[in-house]
Amino acid sequence: MDFGNGTFYAFKMTSSQQHPLSEPLPRTEYQGILFPGIVPKENLQAMETFEIRDDDVVIVSYPKSGINWMFEIVHNVLGGKSENSSPVGPEFWPPGRQQPSYIQLRETPSPRLMVTHLPTQLAPPGLANPTTEVKVIVVLRNPKDVCVSSYYFRQKNRLEKTPESWEQFSKDFLDGKVQYGDYFDHVLGWWQKQDDPHFLFVKYEDMKKDFRSSVKTIAAFLEKELTDEDLARVLTNRSLESMRKKLAESDDWRKIIVRKGIVGDWKNHFSAEESARFDQKYREKMAGSGLEFEFE
Repeated sequence: MDFGNGTFYAFKMTSSQQHPLSEPLPRTEYQGILFPGIVPKENLQAMETFEIRDDDVVIVSYPKSGINWMFEIVHNVLGGKSENSSPVGPEFWPPGRQQPSYIQLRETPSPRLMVTHLPTQLAPPGLANPTTEVKVIVVLRNPKDVCVSSYYFRQKNRLEKTPESWEQFSKDFLDGKVQYGDYFDHVLGWWQKQDDPHFLFVKYEDMKKDFRSSVKTIAAFLEKELTDEDLARVLTNRSLESMRKKLAESDDWRKIIVRKGIVGDWKNHFSAEESARFDQKYREKMAGSGLEFEFE
């Protein structure tokens, strides 16, 4: 797999393709799971036959777990040009686009770098159970910080209906009545692939704690040898702070992606009772999985 010779395909957002961010879109419900309006039923059905190629690289996460940060890192490690590149997921159909993203991706020459928030049961079969040489990076983040980040993103995103209150949103999140469904079911569905060599699991908290080590691990998984100069470039240009500045200056929907990006911000929002309910469900759902998170 050689992404450094100019063949890497970077998607560019033209003015006609940008999100208008005008008004909320009606949500989609599919197989008992809620999805944002930019994920229509047609796209979800199309995932059953969406082809995964040998040289695809796919980044997976539950929403607000760090997928955009990981995209920037991977895109840079693979040698893609940063100008106007934006993550594309096969399940999406953003307003203003003439065709859904899965068609755009189907027509895109290899190699492709994609993202998705889909749970395993709705992901393309070649992604959930790889038979090709696809490489899949799964980004994981502790559920309390994911909940807080999701709450603020919903407030900023004019394509989404604003949550009526933090109390109601945190309850809905814990009950799995939010977009992309139950956090624990989603994360554990992918975590079952932990022993599959097609997959690399990276925790957001580990990236924050030791960014250098995380980048080296990602590069090794992608079979991309980084020189000291390459590594320094990624560490400088793709740190969370650098990405925050880049996205804030962008002219597309990603300017609202990064808020604080810290570990443990949940402590500024959860009441003792809310935290205790989360802790109880966390213990019940994660029991025996071997998956643990740092919360501060």
